[in-house]
Amino acid sequence: MAEKIRYTRRDLKGPDEFISTFGRIVAWCKENRSKFTTAVFVVLAILALSLGTSAYFRWQETKAGNEIWPYIEQAREMLASPSGVDPGNLAAMEKSISSLAAKHSGTRAALYAKYYLGVLAFRRGDYDGSAAQFREGIKIGKDEGVLKYLLRNGVACSLEAKGDFTGAAASYRDAAESAGPGLKSQARFDEARVLELSGKKSEAVSMYRRIIDENPESIQRDLIDIKMARME
Repeated sequence: MAEKIRYTRRDLKGPDEFISTFGRIVAWCKENRSKFTTAVFVVLAILALSLGTSAYFRWQETKAGNEIWPYIEQAREMLASPSGVDPGNLAAMEKSISSLAAKHSGTRAALYAKYYLGVLAFRRGDYDGSAAQFREGIKIGKDEGVLKYLLRNGVACSLEAKGDFTGAAASYRDAAESAGPGLKSQARFDEARVLELSGKKSEAVSMYRRIIDENPESIQRDLIDIKMARME
């Protein structure tokens, strides 16, 4: 049986602990009114700054998107029909997107702008410039989802196009680490392919085997089998 707690008349007449503590806090605030007021103002200022900063960044992202996206849409349409595009118009579009990306640097809209600038530079055959644009997009640090893969794959494609197969292999490997299941095998395949182009056949075979181990039902299975048979 639980032990009963006995209260004396003195206990019942004594002050309540919560009321006593609250009273001491009130008394302290009265005695230290200036300190208390200053502390309140500091807390409110920090809260206002936090909310204001968040609102400012949202406004900045919205403004950047409103200015950049119309140009990106036009660039996308131009790239979709390359045969009918005036090179002069494409160059003007590239210049406009570049200017806006610099104006709104650090935003997600600028990140997408860097991706399209990389594609446009690749289209012109400027593979160093293309790789540089993709890398600048990665440095912004806001890439996620499929864009995370596309930027790194863009670097790899640019390096491969200029003949830097070693650099391309490393970049395809980086792209694979950033890819979802559907694109990972493709990035692995591209890495193996450029390893083969660079003469590193044993490393290429190892990568081809890794693809099959990770994805036995790969649609590239027949092609991989043919490639390995030729190298072994």
